[in-house]
Amino acid sequence: MSATDNQRHGEWAARRNPQATRKLLDRLEKFRPAALKIEFVFAIAAVFFSSMNFLRYPAFYITLSDVFIAFSLFILLITGRLSLRGIGAASTVWWLIGLSVLLSTLLLSSLVNGDALRGLILVVQYLFAYFFVFLFAAGRSQTEITRLVKVYILSILLMCLHGIYLIYVDGQTNTIFVSGSGRLTGFIERENECAAVIALSVPLLLVLCATGRLTRLAYLALPVMGLGVMLTGSNTGLASIAYAVGVFCLVAFGWKRLLPVGLAAVGGVAAIDYWARDYLPAAFQRRVLGALESGDIGQAGSFDHRLELIEEAIGRADHIVFLGLGADQYQVTSFLEQPVHNLYLLLWTEGGLFCMAGFILMTGAGLGPALTALRYPGGRYFAACAFCSVTLFLLTTNAFAHVYGRFWAMPVLLSIAFAHAFNVAMAQATHSGTSVR
Repeated sequence: MSATDNQRHGEWAARRNPQATRKLLDRLEKFRPAALKIEFVFAIAAVFFSSMNFLRYPAFYITLSDVFIAFSLFILLITGRLSLRGIGAASTVWWLIGLSVLLSTLLLSSLVNGDALRGLILVVQYLFAYFFVFLFAAGRSQTEITRLVKVYILSILLMCLHGIYLIYVDGQTNTIFVSGSGRLTGFIERENECAAVIALSVPLLLVLCATGRLTRLAYLALPVMGLGVMLTGSNTGLASIAYAVGVFCLVAFGWKRLLPVGLAAVGGVAAIDYWARDYLPAAFQRRVLGALESGDIGQAGSFDHRLELIEEAIGRADHIVFLGLGADQYQVTSFLEQPVHNLYLLLWTEGGLFCMAGFILMTGAGLGPALTALRYPGGRYFAACAFCSVTLFLLTTNAFAHVYGRFWAMPVLLSIAFAHAFNVAMAQATHSGTSVR
C-alpha cells in the first residue's frame, strides 16, 4: 500500500469513527504533560552524570549520561517537543553544515586510506556528542535550561570537593580518581581534561550569579573550582580558568570593572604565595609553580614532548589537503607512536583540511546566540557566557586530541542553549510587552 493510500485510509477511518479518533488524541494529549515531566527527570540525570566519565560501558564508549540522553530524546520525539532549530535557524544550519563536513571527510578518509571500522566508530561518537547532545540541550525554555545549568554546576562542584577530600584528607594516589603522581583525574579519569572541564563550567557559574539566579554566596564555588584545577596539576587548566574569569568579566562588565577584579586576583595570588605556599597541592607546585616562577616553559609538565608531536604533525599536514590518514591512524603511522595533542592538527592529518575547517565552522556557529543576546537589555551576561565557553573550547582543543567525550560537549552546548533561551524569551516578551529577568 502506498503512502497516499495509507493517508486516504486514515482519513476514511477518521470520518467513519470520529469519536474514537478524538478519544485517542485526548489520551495522547493527557499523556503529554506526564511524559514531559519524566523527560525532564531524565534530562537532569543526563546533565548530572555527564562529567562522570567513569560510569561507562567498558566494551564500547557509552556512558550512563548517554543512556539518559537517549531516553530524553525519545520522549521529546514522541511528544513533538524535539526542536530542530535549537540555537536559532541560521546558527543551527551552520552548526549542522560544519558537523556534516567534519563527519563526512573523516569517514571518507578512513574508507580510502585508513581503517573503515575505526572511522565508523569515531564518526558515531562525534555524531552523538555534537548532534544528539545538541538536540538534547538546545531548544529548551529558559526555565529548563536554568535548572539544568544549576544541576551541572552542582555536578562539577561535587567532583572538586570529592577530589579535595581524596587528596587532602584521604591521601589517595594511584586510584581511579587520583594518578600515581598525585594528580587529580576526577570523575573524568584524565588530569588535563578534568581541569579543562572545570574551567568550561566557570562561565555557567558566573552567569547564574551575575543574573541573580544564584545568590552571591555561590561565588564561593569559584575558589573551590580553582583548587580543583590546582589539584590536577594542569598548566592548560590554570590558563583556561584564568581566561574564563577574565573574558567573562570583560564582556559582561567591561574593562573598568575588570581592572579591580584583576587587582584582587593578583593580590590573592600574592597572599597565597606568601602565606599558604606550603599548603598548595604538591602536583601544582611540581608541574606549574616552578615553570611560573622560573619562566622556563620547558618545566611545564610534558611541554617539550607535546611540542615534538606538534612539529611532526605540522610536517605531515603539509602534504594533506582533501583526504587524511583516517580515524585514529595518526598514532599508528607516527614515528613517536602517539596522537598529537592538538585537535586541529589531528583532524587535519586524519580527515583532511576540510575536516578541521568543519569543526571550526560547527563550533563557531555557537557564537550566533551570543551576538544576538547583545541586542537585548541584560543580554551581555548570557553573551559573555556563550562567547567565553565557545572561544575557550576552541582554544583548549589546541592541547587535546579527539574531543568526542560528552563531558566536552555538555558545558559548551548548555552555554549556547542558555543564550538562545534568553533570546527567545526576550523576543516573546518584546512582542507581548512583558519583561524578562
